Amino acid sequence: MRPNKEYILELVNKNNWSQNKFAKKAGVSNATISRWINGKRGAGPELIAGIIRAFPNESINKLFFL
Repeated sequence: MRPNKEYILELVNKNNWSQNKFAKKAGVSNATISRWINGKRGAGPELIAGIIRAFPNESINKLFFL
């Protein structure tokens, strides 16, 4: 399962969240979000769970490439 980074960042912007606020909503560190956004790290299980936590009303099919 690979996160749809473009769509997720669109949601972050739509909600007027900073990167730090997104990290808090996801329950992961700001560094984890930063590394993922900048392509330095892939999305591990912790980040995948965090994305679902941050956007509970969004379709899994939109958040991730299955």
